[in-house]
Amino acid sequence: MRPEEYKNLVLGITEKDEGARTLQGLVYLLKEYASEEALTKNFVALQGKGKEEECKDLLKSLQHKRVFGIGPYDEYICPAGHEKDFEEIALDYLKAQPKLSAIVKAEVDAGNNAALTMIELMLKMSIHGLPGVTQYEFIKADISDMFSPEVFQALETDFIAKNLCVYGQRAPRHEFLWLYHQTDDERKAAQDMLIEFREKELYKMPQIKEFEGLIGEVIAESQQEQKAKKEGLAQWAEFSQEEVDAVSGYFSGFTMDEDFVVLSGNLYVDRDTLHMVITDKLSRYVIREWKEQPVVFVTEKLPKCVRNIGRVFEDAYPCYEERKLAIVVPNEVAYANFNHKLFSRLIARLGIEKCLEF
Repeated sequence: MRPEEYKNLVLGITEKDEGARTLQGLVYLLKEYASEEALTKNFVALQGKGKEEECKDLLKSLQHKRVFGIGPYDEYICPAGHEKDFEEIALDYLKAQPKLSAIVKAEVDAGNNAALTMIELMLKMSIHGLPGVTQYEFIKADISDMFSPEVFQALETDFIAKNLCVYGQRAPRHEFLWLYHQTDDERKAAQDMLIEFREKELYKMPQIKEFEGLIGEVIAESQQEQKAKKEGLAQWAEFSQEEVDAVSGYFSGFTMDEDFVVLSGNLYVDRDTLHMVITDKLSRYVIREWKEQPVVFVTEKLPKCVRNIGRVFEDAYPCYEERKLAIVVPNEVAYANFNHKLFSRLIARLGIEKCLEF
C-alpha cells in the first residue's frame, strides 16, 4: 500500500468513528506497550463502561483493514513504512492534556488524600518500576492497602478519563501508569504542592508531639543513669557536662523528607542510633527504598505487606537480610528484625509490651 493510500484509508475510517480515533491516539502514545489489554483498559476508561467488546472488535477490524499491524510483543503498531502519516493523523486525535499542577491543586482543595497519594507514587517511580516489581503493581498494591481496591480502580479510571495518565502493558510482566507529556516544570510544581499539603497533614498527627516528648524522656533517662560515669568523663576530658550530654544523647527533631514525603529524624543515645520515619500511611515504596539503617517506621495503621515483608524487598539493594527495620503502630503493635536497648526503651514508652518478628 502506498503512503497516500494508507493515509486516505485511515482518514476514511477515523473521520467517521470516534472509537477508531481514540485507538489511533492510544497506539501512537503507547508504542510497544499498546497491547490489547492496555488498549482495552484505556478505551473503556475514555469511552465508558461496557465498551470492552466494542474495543476488541474494532481492533480486529482495524488490523484486518491494515490500519494497524502486530509487533514483536503482540502489540498493535503502525504498519512499516507509514510512520510519518500515522503520527501526523494520531497527533490530531490526541485530546488536550490537563496540567498536572492544576489537577493536584483541585485534589488538594478537595482534600482527596487517595488521589494525591496515587499521583505522588506515580511521580516517585518511573514507568520502568523497580527491580523485580512493576510500577503498576506497586501503585495498585499500595493504594488498595491504604484505601481499598475499589478506590484504586476508581482513581485509575478517572485519571485515564481526564487524560492525566495512560495505562501501558507488555508481556511478560511490565505494566505502568504514565503521567505522559508533562513538562519538568509541571512535575516540579505538582510535587511542590504535594509536599506542602503532606507536610501540613503530617504535622497535624498527634504522634509528632507525643514522640518528641517520649524521645526527650528516653534521652533524659539515659543521661540520669550514667550521670556519675559522665561526670568523671567530663572532668577527665575537660569537657563541660552539657557537651558530654550532647554527645551521649541527641535527637535532630522531625523535618520533611521531600524525596519520600514523610517526616524523619535521627536519634542517638548511648552509642545506639535510630532513624525515625513518621507517616500516616506507610507505602511499600518507602519501606523498600529507605536506605538509612536501622530505621523505625511509625504509622497510624499497620500496612498489609507486614505479613510478607520479604516480598517487598525482592531484587532490592540492600537485600532484606542486610536491613534493620521496624514498623510501629503506637499503643498497638510493633514488628522488627533487630533489637537493641534504645529501640526497646522507645517501644516500651509507646505502650507496646512485646515486639513481634517479621
